[in-house]
Amino acid sequence: MKSLLHLLVLSLFIPMFGNAQDEKPAAIERACPNVFSFKKNDKIYSFRYASNHPIAVKNDQIKQLVIYIHGARRNGLDYYEWGEKAVNAANKKEETLFISPQFNSEKDLEDHKHDATHLFWVKNNWRIGDESVSSEKRKMAEAFSSFSLVDSLISRACNKKLFPSLKKITIIGHSAGGQFVSRYVGMTPMPSIASKYKFNFIVMNPSTYMYLDDRRPVKTETGLTFIKPDTSGCPGFNDYPRGMDKLNPYASLVGVETIKKQFLNRDIRFILGEKDVNMNDSSLDKTCEGNMQGRFRLERGQYFYDYVQLYSPKKKIYQIAVVPDVAHDGDKMVNSKEARWHIFGM
Repeated sequence: MKSLLHLLVLSLFIPMFGNAQDEKPAAIERACPNVFSFKKNDKIYSFRYASNHPIAVKNDQIKQLVIYIHGARRNGLDYYEWGEKAVNAANKKEETLFISPQFNSEKDLEDHKHDATHLFWVKNNWRIGDESVSSEKRKMAEAFSSFSLVDSLISRACNKKLFPSLKKITIIGHSAGGQFVSRYVGMTPMPSIASKYKFNFIVMNPSTYMYLDDRRPVKTETGLTFIKPDTSGCPGFNDYPRGMDKLNPYASLVGVETIKKQFLNRDIRFILGEKDVNMNDSSLDKTCEGNMQGRFRLERGQYFYDYVQLYSPKKKIYQIAVVPDVAHDGDKMVNSKEARWHIFGM
């Protein structure tokens, strides 16, 4: 590990002091209602979120922070409502700060008439921690990794003056949000910076995973093994976000060895839909790089879980659960009994 210094350096890129405000968007359907704003070099930047409690008002009842990351449709408010239902079903409303952020495209902002402070991404690259972008119409002086924005939400919740009873922080993602969480867990400095809090990360039904070396699942006559595959015609199979080559700026600042160490030492739970087996799903990564990980999401998740066990030959690491009769559904997944156990321990 690059010592505490790299954590302190990385923390400089986290917008830790933001102003949360409620906004009732005019003629905006399914946009998250709240705005998190922060300053850098005297300029204001912002992104949207939904939450069940104010995040800038002291609340000594809050014991757990839960952040649910949306999928490729960027439907943060849907994810908020699904997650809120899970919080209420667990009878944890009063003690849980539940947040769903929203990572927008430029078209989202134009359609919704959001102001020029709002950050945006191209090609849904927020899901791998890429930086926000600028355009002729919406010029941005700075760029921010989507990972750093979740860092900022966690930093706000870790303010003891606001949430003195907070003990546990849970980050969940489904689909593209699962891709987000499965990479973020190895890169974020927050579990080290906020070491007094218990962190866990829940990955649900992502299209692909970030492998820690160049091995991939290969079926042989003797069964499944993990070796470097035949890469002819697919030379970029190990490039980020599916591997550890050619990392993006946020990941590069952390470094390959630190990412591996953090990933292998953090509390990660994999929850997969038993029926998430559609090989022709329009949102499934069907590139050669993606197909090297398996045929469909359930198989890819099971293979990746088996793969990470190679790093711990003496005992199982992480936990895995399969939700019966559920396919690719962010509502049914987060409201399953399996998810409830891994989120709330009940």
